[in-house]
Amino acid sequence: MSVISLPNVLHIEDNPDISLIVAKILSNVANITHVDNITQAREKLTSHHYDLALLDLVLPDGSGLDLVTELKSMDPPVAVIIHSAHEVSETIHNVDAVLSKMYTQHDNLRELVLKLTGQDCTPSGSEATG
Repeated sequence: MSVISLPNVLHIEDNPDISLIVAKILSNVANITHVDNITQAREKLTSHHYDLALLDLVLPDGSGLDLVTELKSMDPPVAVIIHSAHEVSETIHNVDAVLSKMYTQHDNLRELVLKLTGQDCTPSGSEATG
């Protein structure tokens, strides 16, 4: 039996409650690395490969949008989901998706991560829960 490795997701979020919720939602579909700010994100990006970044906009040391160009210029490019309470257009900022923290259901976040990391949207042995 072959072992399927989970994609690596960098979650850049300064709210510890949201970080815990997202980690729980994605626990069976991705390896999550959480950082609180842009500086920590840049440190992780120099030493690790990530398949996807889940990015808050308002961070203690700047805007999460400051990382988009860096993430997209990596080889291979990192998929980017903006996960924010602030409204933003995915076409303007060259990101793969934009999700509202207030209105996104758990299953929608999970399915989008599965899609953007090239996984099947119905992993065996998992149940769709919200």
